[in-house]
Amino acid sequence: CCATNTPAPGLGASYRPPRPVGAWYLLAVKFEAMFKKATTVSFKGETRLRGKEAKRLREAVAARLGGEDIASALLPSKADVVLRKVGGGSSAQFVFVESECVLVQPDSRADVMEAELIPTLQSLWRVGTASAMLPVVLIQRPVAKFVFRGADVMAPGVHSVLPARGAERPPAVGALVAVVAVGNPSACAVGRLKVPAASLCVPGRKGEAVEVLHYFGDCLWEACGSPRPAGFVGDQVMATEAAVEGAASSGDEEEGDEDAAQGGTADAAAVTADAASGSFRPPPRATGSAQAAVAKEEGAPAGESEAGGEEAVSPEAMSKCLEECFFQAAKTRLKDKDLPLIGNILYAQHMRPCRRAGTNLDVKASSFKKLVVFLTHCEGQGWIALKKNSPEPVVTQIFRDHPDMRDWKPWPKSVTAEASEASGEGGGGGAAGSRAGGGPVASIEVEPVWRIAKLKPLIQALGPEDAKAAEPEDGCWSRAECIAALKCYADRKELWQKQNRKRIEADALLIGLLPNGSGDQAAFSLEGIADQLLGGLPVCHRVAIPQGGAAGGIRRTVRQGKPPVVQVRTGDRRGHSVTLIYGLEAYGVDMEAFAACLQKALATAVAVEEATAQSQFGIMVQGFWNDACASWLEKIGVPADSVQNQAKKGQQQKKVKQASNIVKH
Repeated sequence: CCATNTPAPGLGASYRPPRPVGAWYLLAVKFEAMFKKATTVSFKGETRLRGKEAKRLREAVAARLGGEDIASALLPSKADVVLRKVGGGSSAQFVFVESECVLVQPDSRADVMEAELIPTLQSLWRVGTASAMLPVVLIQRPVAKFVFRGADVMAPGVHSVLPARGAERPPAVGALVAVVAVGNPSACAVGRLKVPAASLCVPGRKGEAVEVLHYFGDCLWEACGSPRPAGFVGDQVMATEAAVEGAASSGDEEEGDEDAAQGGTADAAAVTADAASGSFRPPPRATGSAQAAVAKEEGAPAGESEAGGEEAVSPEAMSKCLEECFFQAAKTRLKDKDLPLIGNILYAQHMRPCRRAGTNLDVKASSFKKLVVFLTHCEGQGWIALKKNSPEPVVTQIFRDHPDMRDWKPWPKSVTAEASEASGEGGGGGAAGSRAGGGPVASIEVEPVWRIAKLKPLIQALGPEDAKAAEPEDGCWSRAECIAALKCYADRKELWQKQNRKRIEADALLIGLLPNGSGDQAAFSLEGIADQLLGGLPVCHRVAIPQGGAAGGIRRTVRQGKPPVVQVRTGDRRGHSVTLIYGLEAYGVDMEAFAACLQKALATAVAVEEATAQSQFGIMVQGFWNDACASWLEKIGVPADSVQNQAKKGQQQKKVKQASNIVKH
């Protein structure tokens, strides 16, 4: 399977055959595993290339990845070229140009003119057409969702194989290829061809076709800011205007069922589609409605733009984002005792801090243009009341019973800009959703909930519209949601006492739902009757975890019982003092990502310890850091009651001594 150095007939002296598969294939396997682990994509150091070194790298790119025009596009002559490494015994190094990773060299010990250079997705997107640098393997669009999860590409999901620009022969076995979905010119992944290209065109072909090395949604993609090209919505690839004309004009959209991926490989039924040409037009940037579609798919506000931030958000999207941030502030920050409140304070101190991390909120960029116009709009919608004849807008009341206010589901506080900035200042446990600095993110949100199957009569009595809003998707209510439903029911049935509007008189329905012995009381407060109703229901806890990768969004799960206990212990491993964290995996978190964040917070070595006969699965921290680990767990969202600090006697974290003559001001 190894190629020789003799140029292939008819290709000229400029043609370079692919390198032997053997040694580079082993490096590729290690390279793939490295990209799937968040702990090894935390760059340790960097080296700025000098002029001669950058020139040699540019010559290597020109010789093997598309010529002088590609080399000039990736490595401009006056641009700063930086090499970064990840440590951990890895020999790979990453080439950055102006904070953008464009190349990866798996073996940094080899000479750059002989070493293999793997282009990243960002470099393929930068040159506009993947075939300008690498051969292209076209896949059906339904297969892309499996590739985004790190699966390899199976032969039935391959549409066709296209040679690189200027090449007359298809790629050989072991050659680097770009994986592109039919109808969208942006590359989905970079991989290595495992079978002859001609065999992929044989009907009924099965088996692994492309070993995926770097894919959209992996740890390197996240560490570089999570860029998203046009048509990449969630974990789906949509057709764009820059699709190949042959496939677009046919109107023959691929359909078909998605087969289950087995053994970490992607498989999909082969779908009939017209053959595509080998040339693509440069992919357009996602703007306007495309950005809004991406934000909606990811569960983000409509005003969230791409990671690059080059395109301005449309005024309509920013207006929608303003409304969502107002609802978020009203439900998570503002209390009735804070009113009246000046409009500028509402906007600067409440709405802007509670926006999602990584997004911008600017009333001037919205269709309202001015804050007073936006607040007047909110008053017209019935959400707030403004002070009459005031020279500046002052909010005097928030109508929390409005259907729009009741239906709004706030996003977790841990993914807000305020939490992101706080974690950045503190140096630990970065807030979810903040990708500006790159690297993994650790944050969860846990709240106690109760299963409300026994309260179905109460929900049905609220009326069709209110019942639909009160019916939870996961079948559970938090205490606040229960109080809101009871208040709606009391308003509908007019159960408030005339002499005391803070207490309600329970009717036959409420008395029947109360536990035995609780119906003798004549009147209740909302909080009191809610606690009695919930006291007879099964206790659960709801966990919200931000998701990385291509799909993004927030994953919410409900688990039985109270939140699991997380133990922080101290001990030793091979004569070294360590701190051990057990039980965190019960929340369903990414242990590798959390270990990376804890390592950054404590500036010490952290690793995930696998379960053995002598130890259990958990996170191991070098040194005695029991107090710091317990504080970090509470900061990222683990309930304080669930954190148990069980340091052994004589192995506790030492307290920082402070001189008595220092006075804090």
